[in-house]
Amino acid sequence: MQNNENWYRQLGEYRMVNGNKIKGVIGATMHFVRICGKNIVIDCGVGFNRNGENQNQFVPDGNWLLDKYIDLIIITHKHLDHCGAIPRLVWHHPEALVMMSDKCFEGSEISLEDSLKIWKSDAISLRREELIVPRPIFTEEMLDAFYNNANLKRFSPPYCINKGDYLRKDQWLGWKVGFYNSGHDVGAVSVYIIGPDCRPFYLTGDIASHDQENSHGVLLPPADFLGDFFDHPGLTMITEATNGARRMEQPREKLNEEMDNLLKLVKARGGIALFLVFAGTKAGNMLVKLNNLGYKVVVDGLARRHIRVEVPDIEQRIKNGRVVLVEENNNELAFKQREAYAAGFHGFVPIIAPSATLDHGFAASFYAPRILPDEKNVAIFPGHIFDDSKAQQLFNIKCGQAININQWFNGNIKSIRVNVRCNVKYFGYSSHDYQDGLVERSRLVKPETLIVHHCPGEESFNDLADRIKGLPEPPTIKWGLNGKTINI
Repeated sequence: MQNNENWYRQLGEYRMVNGNKIKGVIGATMHFVRICGKNIVIDCGVGFNRNGENQNQFVPDGNWLLDKYIDLIIITHKHLDHCGAIPRLVWHHPEALVMMSDKCFEGSEISLEDSLKIWKSDAISLRREELIVPRPIFTEEMLDAFYNNANLKRFSPPYCINKGDYLRKDQWLGWKVGFYNSGHDVGAVSVYIIGPDCRPFYLTGDIASHDQENSHGVLLPPADFLGDFFDHPGLTMITEATNGARRMEQPREKLNEEMDNLLKLVKARGGIALFLVFAGTKAGNMLVKLNNLGYKVVVDGLARRHIRVEVPDIEQRIKNGRVVLVEENNNELAFKQREAYAAGFHGFVPIIAPSATLDHGFAASFYAPRILPDEKNVAIFPGHIFDDSKAQQLFNIKCGQAININQWFNGNIKSIRVNVRCNVKYFGYSSHDYQDGLVERSRLVKPETLIVHHCPGEESFNDLADRIKGLPEPPTIKWGLNGKTINI
């Protein structure tokens, strides 16, 4: 952009290790951009770190930008590493216009309410153990204020602001802001901004060019969306790089075939298949995938709410008996249903249950102690495996060894030992673009400056950067590390 008044600052992407901030890992994503005199914040998420058996959340640095006037806050999608601290940020900045898609709002509402619920339950346990209770990232009052914020504007992508709607014309004269589906998740968007100086700014958000069951892959928007946006000189592009060093190992069709063969084997030996998923995105995708393979599916936990946001024809699938939701309003009946399906009383029916980390939810408190000890069964993880999680421990132990699983007993968390004799399998159904997609997008966009974030480490960044430097018109490449200010 034109001068040093315009700059970018990454305010997330680190984790706490032994009390120290380790830069360059994924978590607590937040971008602070100054364009043509406007302060724009994109996302404000939480990250997670573990202290023994306790999982703690952390937030981006920057002290909620209390010393700044914020003109615009944009939320790209519903995952907690991007939206988990938004209520507090918006609470401190009532002056800001807040924009998010309708589906992002509906999914964020589920995720944020669950996040507050988990904090409350953890706080009860910590108080009983006479341990320090960490301050909540946001309160019920902040969450209610976020929902009822008069400056919160929701839209259905693709959506382009170029006539002053939502933006006060006297303050945003000459600006264009556009949102296009990013393919990462239902309601997830990429962001396109042109200020009065006509030099474009493009943030991909979490993005995928490959199709998923409930969202179509997007390499770039069609030509009729933003017209000559990419023809303007001096473009700054910010891209995620979760899979910056990874290429898609095999087509999704091949993965589906491999998983189907495994399920047929488990069914033939009288076992149960437990899918340990993230409630948002992965649950809905796996539900549709399993239905497409011909399986009836049981859905439990928080996934019951998320699939109603993500799967367009979910009511028809329930009506047709292709999807069974565990009872939500009758605990006694729900317990009996879980017992019956986990024991195979209804035959072979895959069970989808959060959480993917095996730290919370019915996956840990109910299904794991019943599924893991039986060698006929299989536990399937179709998403990212977090470091230091119970899920990662499962992949590091030998068959027959035990793992500690946290369970709730009369309002207290109690750790129990569970023998692991079943097969534990990972399928790489990533909802993030792989390296080839990231490089091809950069080739087509031809940015002047490329800022890479959401990158798991220096090796991953360097591997991606080396390929992009080999393009015919390579950009200036920078790593958007936590706390790093980049003049554009």
